[in-house]
Amino acid sequence: MKKYITVIAIVVFSAFAKACSTPAATLSSNTATVQKFVSHQVKAGETLNDIADKYGITTKDITRLNPDAREEVYEGLVLILPSTATVVNKTETVDQDNLKFKTHKVKRKETLYSISKKYGVSQDVIKRFNKSLYSEVLRKGDKLRIPVNYSEASTPDAVVNLPETQVSYITHNVIAKETKYGIARKYGITIAELESTNPSLRDGLKIGDELRVPKANFAKSTIIDNDEYAFYEVQKGNTLYSLLRIFKLEADELIALNPALDEGLKEGMILKVPKGSPGSGTPTQAVAENQGNPEVTILEGKKGSLLNQLTDFSPKRIAVMLPFGVGRVNTGNTEVNENLLRDDRILRLSLDLYSGMLMAVQDAKKAGISTTVDTYDTSYNRKDGAATNARKVETIIQSNDFSGVNAVIGPLLGNNIDRVSSLLNARNIPVISPMSNKVAGRKNIFVSRPEDNLLSKKMLSYLKANGSGKNIVVIADKKNSSTLSKLRAIFPNLKTVTPRSNDKGYYLYPDDIPSQLSSELENWVIVETNDVPLISSVTTSLNGQLGALKVVMFTTNRGNAYDSDEIQHDHLKNLAFHFPSVEKEYAYNKAKAFIDSYETMYGVSPSEAAIRGYDVMYDTLLRLAYSSDLYAAAATGVETDYVENKFKYGTRAKGGFSNNAVYLMKYTDTLELEEVPFVEE
Repeated sequence: MKKYITVIAIVVFSAFAKACSTPAATLSSNTATVQKFVSHQVKAGETLNDIADKYGITTKDITRLNPDAREEVYEGLVLILPSTATVVNKTETVDQDNLKFKTHKVKRKETLYSISKKYGVSQDVIKRFNKSLYSEVLRKGDKLRIPVNYSEASTPDAVVNLPETQVSYITHNVIAKETKYGIARKYGITIAELESTNPSLRDGLKIGDELRVPKANFAKSTIIDNDEYAFYEVQKGNTLYSLLRIFKLEADELIALNPALDEGLKEGMILKVPKGSPGSGTPTQAVAENQGNPEVTILEGKKGSLLNQLTDFSPKRIAVMLPFGVGRVNTGNTEVNENLLRDDRILRLSLDLYSGMLMAVQDAKKAGISTTVDTYDTSYNRKDGAATNARKVETIIQSNDFSGVNAVIGPLLGNNIDRVSSLLNARNIPVISPMSNKVAGRKNIFVSRPEDNLLSKKMLSYLKANGSGKNIVVIADKKNSSTLSKLRAIFPNLKTVTPRSNDKGYYLYPDDIPSQLSSELENWVIVETNDVPLISSVTTSLNGQLGALKVVMFTTNRGNAYDSDEIQHDHLKNLAFHFPSVEKEYAYNKAKAFIDSYETMYGVSPSEAAIRGYDVMYDTLLRLAYSSDLYAAAATGVETDYVENKFKYGTRAKGGFSNNAVYLMKYTDTLELEEVPFVEE
């Protein structure tokens, strides 16, 4: 029953056919060779696109080495191109040291995996001839150099000897305060390369020395602020990810400090890093200090990035159990399958969750975590009844080997989750509920979706901590009388507006709300109802008071009524509406890498379920690499935060663990949702 998702992916939703993990590349080199470059003199009428097309590279490859070319290229201008640039005939392959290359323009929905399959060349080999892929995602329109007659056996141990290309050098005049390390960093070479081209350097660096260096300028200056920055010499075995761990930097931060990294990482390269980072200092000191990875501990209950704390990089094995319903797929009728996908909410939810999980496995691979995913179709069908569906789950567990499984994610529905938890409890295998919080489970259950009462509790705590000195007004219908009682216990002097009701529902008189507002204090109006007309009436009335009065609106439970078109979001924006939520709304600038990668792989933007699948799987894999198992990770009390979900597991009274992390959100002036920072005491 494993890997059935591949069938659904191809037959039902073609985007999922490309859902495969891409091995993370190790950016290291075993030999030190001088960086080589190609020069090109611009001809009349040539554009950046023309030149990029001619050499089988991208315009970004050109502007990275020639920043002024972003503004203008003109006849006679000499451009420096990457060493991989080679004149390519669009219709014919080019013979280059017995290798023939073809330019491939990336189309929508193509992945590195699908391209490698198309040409019969491994993904690693494609990366070797297109170095930008080591640090960037594949995008539509990218032009790749593909070796069409490459033989894996012809090059031992994944070392590619690229052909010699034209080398262009310039003269560098040494000035005061310059060091070999700063000069090497500026031109993207190693100390060994600098000394091999300038043998006199072995006797020391002197002001006025003329040095021969590659014609590539990666840094504006060879001199750094010694109070703020230091140099680091890349060691054998360093990877881009290991350096990010050492220096506690994000990838874009390290590359911004060291633009030469865009050309790839190699042993001996000199990097600029923040002073005081573990491993910073002089290159000699850095070698001594980084014989082992630094140990950093997250204090119990504190929020931190697990990426900086990973200790166990052994392969992980995750079992995913979701109701794909493969038996209902008609392999010969696309229309039937499209109708199935449209009409079956459970199938859509399962596919979306799974697509996000595959993305998480891919990203965890980049962090050094290899994962095997065993996929099982629980074949849920409502018509079969609870007992029959439970037997399907039992059959999966009894018919397959779960030894060595680090965690099970799924099934989707509460009863089936309980059954899986019970069957695997004796083996102490964690079972993670990805969506439902209505589960019992045993001591091995992990409920990843916070329980509903946590939302109300979070908002009540916030109101208690920040409501002093405010005019508190509560508007609650009869169904929310218990919440009104809790608010009254916090604010004994609060004011209330009791909605009137008749056969048509709840309503208010025009003066009901204004009569309770203060012209001197900030008004905090707490609305407790899920009645659409009542919410619309309240928000309209409150907006009419703005300008003369300061009014902020809150609720402890944002029900589905707020999704109605009758509720004007402009009104909620004007009132800086605050509410608790299981998810946050991701900021595109912070989630760009994930969103772009997902759209590249699947050709569509990720749904809320796809993002949840990603967050749950990614958190699970990082926790497994952070502690000995999920139980130990939960015991630390560490809180993690991803694209739209955060996790902080605590023990449940009925056994197992539940996620106790929820957000407080508010509307901003730009109609966006923003997290309200608040930590409960």
